[in-house]
Amino acid sequence: MASLAFEPHWINTNQLLAEVCQSWLQEAYLAVDTEFVRTTTFYPKAGLIQVTSSVADYLIDPLEISDWQPLRQVFEHPLVVKVFHACAEDLEVCRQLIGCVPSPLADSQHAAALCGLGGSMGFQRLVAEVLNVDLAKGETRSNWLERPLRDEQIQYAVADVYYLYRLYPKLVAQLKQLGRESWLAEDCQRLVQQAMAPDDLAGQYRRVKLAWKLRAQEQFVLQQLVVWREQRARERDVPRSKVIDDGTLWNIARYKAKNRDQLARSGMKPGALKQDGKAILQIVTQALAMDSDHWPRQLDKPLSPDAGQWLKELKKIINQRAETLQIPADLLVRKKTLEALLRSAYPSGQGRLPESLQGWRKTEIGEALLVKLAELNNAA
Repeated sequence: MASLAFEPHWINTNQLLAEVCQSWLQEAYLAVDTEFVRTTTFYPKAGLIQVTSSVADYLIDPLEISDWQPLRQVFEHPLVVKVFHACAEDLEVCRQLIGCVPSPLADSQHAAALCGLGGSMGFQRLVAEVLNVDLAKGETRSNWLERPLRDEQIQYAVADVYYLYRLYPKLVAQLKQLGRESWLAEDCQRLVQQAMAPDDLAGQYRRVKLAWKLRAQEQFVLQQLVVWREQRARERDVPRSKVIDDGTLWNIARYKAKNRDQLARSGMKPGALKQDGKAILQIVTQALAMDSDHWPRQLDKPLSPDAGQWLKELKKIINQRAETLQIPADLLVRKKTLEALLRSAYPSGQGRLPESLQGWRKTEIGEALLVKLAELNNAA
């Protein structure tokens, strides 16, 4: 464990935040992290925002700040890079609390993978690898909403951005040497776009396990139930499963529940049945009354054994190229991306590169995959 004792500047008034944000607008980059609690709520509850600049380390207390416009200006400034580590949840916190997604963005975990240091590296391991510093991670499950924060929490929170600030230029230097700095910028811009995209409530039913097994009308019922659940979870600020879980929704859609007994047999708990049973039955009835023009396109079934053989051939090319580049294969081509590409070509299509296989990936692997698909089609 590093013995360094951090003495951060606390930002706990709107005036202090506005003042420090003016100075941050002059920075080339900032290291940023968030601490939050999300055990019983739908939305993350921010407990702390940490920032390190070239001057000092700062802790922003979101329980005391009401005017986030100055920080939003920093987070949206095109000349100040905001550096995070494994940023997905942090971006959600920023969007919910501050009203924007930080951009331009750099993710040190993604940068490390592009440098060939390994995929999905935890911050502790990355700091040890690049900076030769051992960090303790004992406060991961802390209650960041408690006040006052313990000294151990404060030291843990500041260490994340202190070392992140020092990691970033070393990772950038390695990326420049490899000619991959633009790869990081492209991928992080895609992360920003994904985080800014409007919520697709109508498409969330696709995430329900085995949804593809349902018939077209049943998938429509499931879709409507999932949309309703999402709205209730947000209104009540509780996890989705606290409203009703995926398995129960699947059963209700599959068996087209028509009464409270059928809801109970589908898995609804007594409390949920009492609170929401009537609303769910009404949704099912209304969905079943809609004609097929309203149904979503039926979900794809799992790939056939023959298509699975094509998939193996494509994976060979991906693994070989990833090994050459010394980056994780799933960073080069994600599983869902590869399946979408295959479905565009199998059994007799031309093959179309998904959006996530454009840019640097098109040159490094996308075009080779299209060539292989054409060969497989010709041989079929």
